[in-house]
Amino acid sequence: MLNDNQRRTIKVLYTEMYSSLLAYAQSKLNDRTLAEEAVQDTFRIACAKADKFLFCSNPKGWLFNTLKNVIKNKVRSRAYLKNIVVTSFELDENVIFEDSDVLDVDFIFSDLTNIEDYKLLKKITLEKYSMMEAANEIGISVEACKKRVQRAKKKLKKVLKNIV
Repeated sequence: MLNDNQRRTIKVLYTEMYSSLLAYAQSKLNDRTLAEEAVQDTFRIACAKADKFLFCSNPKGWLFNTLKNVIKNKVRSRAYLKNIVVTSFELDENVIFEDSDVLDVDFIFSDLTNIEDYKLLKKITLEKYSMMEAANEIGISVEACKKRVQRAKKKLKKVLKNIV
């Protein structure tokens, strides 16, 4: 817990440094929302390490160095996520994500394409239906099923590339 003196000092540094830190983060991340998040994370870390941070010889430099590390972590995380998305589309045509339990797939993807194509894509990719089984269940030809799955994947891939 911060004492009143630590809280006041951090508040002064926040007021003095926020604009500079935000400008720096925005120049590195090219995204204002991520930059704001990075600056907030920096001050969260500063509060957590207040004893070390406030007694160092250059608290402003400490903030910039911490922000640089936060930015590196954000860039690394985004690159990792992008790699997962790209890799998932390079897998077998019938698989998007092997471990669907990790993701709340319905929440993330259901509004990216029409609901019927989404349900079909989900049957094929997550529930491991064959094209024939899925086509028979919804009453369409196998070729129509393949085309709808292909179209849904294409839409999903386009949306995911814009997110990541």
